[in-house]
Amino acid sequence: MFKYTKMERQLARQQDQLSQAVIALAQGVALKPILHHVGELSMQLTGARYAMISYIETGKKHYIPLGMTDDELDRLNSQAPEGIGLLGLMWNQHEVVRIDDIAAHLKSAGFPPDHATMKTFLGAPIMFGDDVQGVIYLTEKADGRPFTSIDETMVRTLASACAVAISNARHIEQLQARNRELEQLLAEQEKKLSSPATDSRQSVN
Repeated sequence: MFKYTKMERQLARQQDQLSQAVIALAQGVALKPILHHVGELSMQLTGARYAMISYIETGKKHYIPLGMTDDELDRLNSQAPEGIGLLGLMWNQHEVVRIDDIAAHLKSAGFPPDHATMKTFLGAPIMFGDDVQGVIYLTEKADGRPFTSIDETMVRTLASACAVAISNARHIEQLQARNRELEQLLAEQEKKLSSPATDSRQSVN
């Protein structure tokens, strides 16, 4: 009887989790919960301690950090990522970035004071066609190990599924907004039709 190795069993579990994640993303509607779910799954699948989802909504960048303590979040809120350095490679050059030492990379822009310690890095742009919808990046793989090519494949897959989910969510939001506008117009028309009409037989002085 054929027996699977420990690594093969782990890969099978990860592939199953990834498949379930893609299905869950396709069924999502609200944007922020979708992205939060992506961040949690990416940490679970790769063993990363930290994850960050950055996305654009109404012309502004928003951030969903995961894995940080309350103190780390407070410091982050006062010094949000600027999208330069390694992040710029994803936002501007649309590159997938996987490195073993952030500080040693030529594009590294460093960290703000009191930032959480981070060494290993894996990030991917969230793209729909040629349009960058956001970025997802992970740091600090468990036990100080570097991220692997398998981790990169999973993050690429999540980023692609996330792009479709974001596009779908925005499309649904637009449809809902148009539906509300239509309902408002219909309500105004009904109000006009139900208001007392002026008697055309009234005499004119």
